[in-house]
Amino acid sequence: MGGTPSSAGHRKVDMWQNHNFDSGFQTMNHSEAPSIISSLHPSSHLSGMSSMAEYEPIPNLSEQQKQKFDGITKNPTDGQYNTVRAIPELTMLMKDQDNEVVQKAVMIMQNIAKMECDAMRRQNETKIVDPRVIFTLRNLLRDKVDHPNIIRFTLGTLFNICNRQEGIDLVTRAISEQPDIIPNLIRHIGTFANSIYKYAILTMHSILSDKQRGGQSVTIARQQDAIIHVTPWLEAEKSEKLLPVIVDLIRVLCEKNTDQKVKFVKMGGPQKLLHILQQRGYENLLWRSTQLLKTFSNFDAPCLVAFGGRQILAGMLSHGSPRLVLSTLETLRNISDVPSKMKEELLLKSLLELVNSRNAVIRLYSAQTMSNLVANNRPNKEYMCSNNGVVNLCRALAIATKDWQNFQDKEAQQMEDYAESLICTLRHLCVGHPLAEKVQAYVFREPLIFLHKLMTMRPVLLKHTLNLLLKVVSQNALLAPFLLCRIGEIGFVEQLIHILRVACTQLNVQDVIEGVRVKDIVHLCIQILRLITRNPDILNEVDFFLRSPENSRMGDGHTLPIFVLQKANVEENTKSSTLELIYNLMHHEKMADHLERDEILCKMLHSVQMQAANHPELANLAANILKLMSEKRERNRIHYGRHGSFESQFGHLSVAAQRTEVLNSHGETYEGAGEQWSQPMSDDSMMESYCNSSGRDSSIPETYNSPMYHSPPSMYPEYPNGPPSGPYYDPHASTSTRPTPPHYANYDSPPVYNNIPSNQGPSSHLSDQYPYRQGRF
Repeated sequence: MGGTPSSAGHRKVDMWQNHNFDSGFQTMNHSEAPSIISSLHPSSHLSGMSSMAEYEPIPNLSEQQKQKFDGITKNPTDGQYNTVRAIPELTMLMKDQDNEVVQKAVMIMQNIAKMECDAMRRQNETKIVDPRVIFTLRNLLRDKVDHPNIIRFTLGTLFNICNRQEGIDLVTRAISEQPDIIPNLIRHIGTFANSIYKYAILTMHSILSDKQRGGQSVTIARQQDAIIHVTPWLEAEKSEKLLPVIVDLIRVLCEKNTDQKVKFVKMGGPQKLLHILQQRGYENLLWRSTQLLKTFSNFDAPCLVAFGGRQILAGMLSHGSPRLVLSTLETLRNISDVPSKMKEELLLKSLLELVNSRNAVIRLYSAQTMSNLVANNRPNKEYMCSNNGVVNLCRALAIATKDWQNFQDKEAQQMEDYAESLICTLRHLCVGHPLAEKVQAYVFREPLIFLHKLMTMRPVLLKHTLNLLLKVVSQNALLAPFLLCRIGEIGFVEQLIHILRVACTQLNVQDVIEGVRVKDIVHLCIQILRLITRNPDILNEVDFFLRSPENSRMGDGHTLPIFVLQKANVEENTKSSTLELIYNLMHHEKMADHLERDEILCKMLHSVQMQAANHPELANLAANILKLMSEKRERNRIHYGRHGSFESQFGHLSVAAQRTEVLNSHGETYEGAGEQWSQPMSDDSMMESYCNSSGRDSSIPETYNSPMYHSPPSMYPEYPNGPPSGPYYDPHASTSTRPTPPHYANYDSPPVYNNIPSNQGPSSHLSDQYPYRQGRF
């Protein structure tokens, strides 16, 4: 347009520029304006909107047109408008039939609104308080569609009014009376001419983002499908300063509203956000994009993973902005349990670096994300093991254990969550890949750490630590530190039995403690005890503590395993493991005498045996235990020579036919991430191998060969024969004497129930078994 800017226009532009107004963009600080728009808008947009005369000349009015503005006077000292009289006059002039008059009137109104939202130039009290001003601006948006300059000044006026709390209140009150203000704003979001869409988006965001009164406006905007008009600008807009406003406006529209999220996903919104992360570099834009992606990570995580979200987000982890890294990690954590075939070496490498961060939340999210990524994902496990992942995790766990005592309250809870995630990750790495046995050995080089976690008696830590120990004790070589490790006077066996007793006392009191099922703790303790009793010295210690007064008088005076069998709310797989444990305990002379004298146990075994049709495995286990009792009575009868008085009361029972020892091959799970179990807390596949009357086949040597694979590079190059053995004793252990069970001088290992096949074979691959989580981390 032709013409020269007026002196008044130049003076206002100079006043705006010379006062160095900061809207929050340059310093990243919030301005006095209450709307969060002040922390989003670049000064270029705000100043451009505030002083249209900078690039839009005031129309050359005729003398007759100028006379209409004679009532709008200025203060001779500072050149400011007399707003008390000017505002009503301008409101009337904005209704004039002459479009040039309307344009000048709305431009002056916009300059007044701009001064009122500037703290340094604001007068004593707000002058634009009449809702008729808002209604008149609404009419201009509706009726002047063919006049883009008027529309742009109108939107600029609304925007500046909304940049102060009184203005937001005024606009929202007007919207409650005339809701079509919002549809008229949405209408201009799609107007590209003269960049009108920019001012429409900025004004819409100012109104919708107000936390006190914006709720009604948000509802109207959703009903008018504002999301459909805004989303395309994620791809079309080139300004990195306006894009954060667009992203945040979409966040407001989608927040706690499933319908809006569905529409956004259908329009390819998440893909557009990922494209922004790849192509843009403005920190505020990247951070707000990850914040919006975090919302959709809980809504449609598979969609983000399918479009390479994990790989793209991994590139953000090396950014220098802590808030961007934290937001990225939270998004990654939420989508880390989604299966994926894509390579994730870059992501795992970044997580290994961040897992030792000084920022407690960053290292926590890194550990949680890593735990999900390695669960049931063999390639990720192999990468971790061949790139010092296990070493870094063990070091981090040792540091966390050492520093734990220095924290309290919230910090202590964060440290507990961090240690829990590290243990869970290590547990995943202990199975399901060629280096599993080496990982188990390396992890258990410091058994004191895990005994310490058992002694904290924190439910979540107990669950993950017991799960890890269940993997570790599968190796005979690792039973020595398990037996010898002490903190003070307490060792693993005593603490395990203590945990089992405490859990048993809670079975009828509460099902879940801090998100952990009490049944799961009972099951894990029974499983570990079942496995470790294949060692004669440990069997001797288990017998000693199970027959102690506090553990042998549970319920009606029974020992712990019998108490577990009595519980009706205990699952079948736990009862099966308990029967296997009792079978192992029957090979200890004193414990066998104790169990044999328990009439309740005998009745339960007979009852289980009679249910062979419904529970064949349990019935077979019960039959084997009864057979051991019968054989023991027969040996005693022969030994004492009293053949008539020791007639076996179970001699009429038929012994179950021997079973062929086979490995129940589980189907390998898909290569993905996350924690999956086909059935909660199920026993492993080797239980049937020992369900025969004579236990393990004596012709098969007790070897524990690992599967033969083409392994990745050695995880411990400095130890070609495996990790070195370390001390297992607490250096500060008490030297006081305590009663300990005598050790057998010569004791042949009896045939017992355990989960270790004599030779798994090269094709064996055990998938991770992890109970289903009620929700993501």
